[in-house]
Amino acid sequence: MNRLRHLYSFLPPHTLTVIIGCIILYLTLMPDPVPENDLALIPHIDKLVHAIMFGSLAVAIALDRSRSRGLESLTWGFLTLCAVIATVAGGLIELLQGAMAMGRGCDTLDLGADFLGALVAFPLSRPLTRFLR
Repeated sequence: MNRLRHLYSFLPPHTLTVIIGCIILYLTLMPDPVPENDLALIPHIDKLVHAIMFGSLAVAIALDRSRSRGLESLTWGFLTLCAVIATVAGGLIELLQGAMAMGRGCDTLDLGADFLGALVAFPLSRPLTRFLR
């Protein structure tokens, strides 16, 4: 655990947000980013993936901002803002998917999953921040 804290302290500010954001952009805007697998057989598994992706983005924004500003504690208002930012990013990605002719469409249920993931994940930011300090 100390190694994780040590590694995190050496990362430039906002590194986690950029990495997770790039992964999300790749997975959501590429025509076929994941090879065929058996997960497609599980109904609505993509909604769970969306919730995890955008929950991770909300947590990364909170952690990176806390570290760059030296905040000891994250307020619920700020964590709500992180969840809103992650949800807006999800909405913009859905609009891009609808506008791009790549076989992917704009899905309001995906946006709902993005919102729920960000909403469920943001309370995790507070204990994670304490753990990484």
